[in-house]
Amino acid sequence: MGPVFARLKIVNKGFAHIIVVLGLVGIAVATIFILKPSKTSIDNPFQQQNTERVSWEFDNNSKSWRSLGTPPVCREPLVFPSPVDVSLVSGVLYPGQVRGGDYKAHGGFRFDGLENNLVNVYAPMDANLIEAAQHPSAGEFQYVLYFLDDCGIIYKLDHLRELTPKFAEIVSKIPMGGENDTRTTRIRPTVFTKKGELVATKVGLESNKNVFVDFGVYDLRQPNGVSYEGRNYFNIEQWGNHAICWLDNLEEADKVIVKSLPGADGQSGKNSDYCH
Repeated sequence: MGPVFARLKIVNKGFAHIIVVLGLVGIAVATIFILKPSKTSIDNPFQQQNTERVSWEFDNNSKSWRSLGTPPVCREPLVFPSPVDVSLVSGVLYPGQVRGGDYKAHGGFRFDGLENNLVNVYAPMDANLIEAAQHPSAGEFQYVLYFLDDCGIIYKLDHLRELTPKFAEIVSKIPMGGENDTRTTRIRPTVFTKKGELVATKVGLESNKNVFVDFGVYDLRQPNGVSYEGRNYFNIEQWGNHAICWLDNLEEADKVIVKSLPGADGQSGKNSDYCH
């Protein structure tokens, strides 16, 4: 029998993707609902590398996350290393603030002191790659990756410029979005990524030496208690209600350095709905 692969088919249905995964061994069919605006229907092969033990899905009716299966207990306290070398960071993009006219539940790092875009990005925790996107921005490819810890923690890396071979191969098999189109494609089966694994070697935009990377962390187990009353932001139920101030969760040495750095956004600075 030939190599095992997964066939991905996305069908538009309002705001939902219906993803059907077919395996070569027999025909196993699973239907997953991803509640976000869909792209054009595709027929896309993925290498089978790992199958997640527990998945989490956002229910668009109840506006909440739920686990499909019994998740393991998260390690407490939730502490992880920075995904980048904090000694290179010039400023921090705080999660939970308006930047560029949009509300950003995620944060990030800027590297204004570097002469190039060579920044290594590492996985901060064991997790499965569950969604990804690739799209052009100002003529340069940008990559977005979402990773899920079975216990209910998602982290996001965005504005990756150059991926390591493992992730470049995976992303090469998903559709290219339009300019700044960050809608994601589900990775089925998921791909295990070990804490400390090198994910990317360049970030940001090279043409104008805009060296930065986005980093967001979301606790799907319970909402963060932030009230957005009177603020009509996109995707608040899915991401804003579960985003955390990941600066507080960094290992102590990284946390001390990061919190001493200036807020990198010229308008919002260190203002944040999550970090106090």
